[in-house]
Amino acid sequence: MKKFDFNTIIDFDSHILKSIPNYDLLVETIMSMSEYFISKDANIYDLGCSTGKLLKSIPYNNKKIGYDCAKLMPSEDGDGVTFTSIDLNGFFEIKNACLVYSIFTMQFLNRESRQNYCDLVYKGLNEGGAFVLCEKIYQQDGLLQEILSFTHYDYKCNHFTEEEIIKKERDLRYIMKPNTLQANVQLLNIAGFTKITTFWQSYNFVGLIAIK
Repeated sequence: MKKFDFNTIIDFDSHILKSIPNYDLLVETIMSMSEYFISKDANIYDLGCSTGKLLKSIPYNNKKIGYDCAKLMPSEDGDGVTFTSIDLNGFFEIKNACLVYSIFTMQFLNRESRQNYCDLVYKGLNEGGAFVLCEKIYQQDGLLQEILSFTHYDYKCNHFTEEEIIKKERDLRYIMKPNTLQANVQLLNIAGFTKITTFWQSYNFVGLIAIK
């Protein structure tokens, strides 16, 4: 089998639905929560926007900006969204933002870049704006980690072969480095966020919202 590569997935959005349980509910919840933070003339960002589906589905007239460096990202702007190819390990511009999304993106960044990543988001958010950070985490307790991981594998067996599952896990170990939930909260705290809570969880996939 070829090495797993997100850029080679034919239908990326469908693949995510099959890989992350209740992902559709996560997106629905994000869309609903976003209503509380929409501010006229403010910007909305999606860091690691992949196909741009989330930003395209937002029914507001705000300026919408998607950042990614994957080939999955549209090569041209459209549907009210501006797409920019950028390495999120370095500097990127966030300004006049009412909402910033980071949906399973930071876990693929270099560990030494993650504090700067959260700092840039905090600085670019307007007062009262929100940072929606979704990440795969790992449990500090070994038994809990095993239970959640293998129950997740059971779910994935409904959509993928066992060989595909273990092959993807082997390939991801080189590019995905999850934090604990506590470590991610600490990154947000250091950046300046004090209002932080978990709003969604499915196995080891967690959604956090932080308000400036």
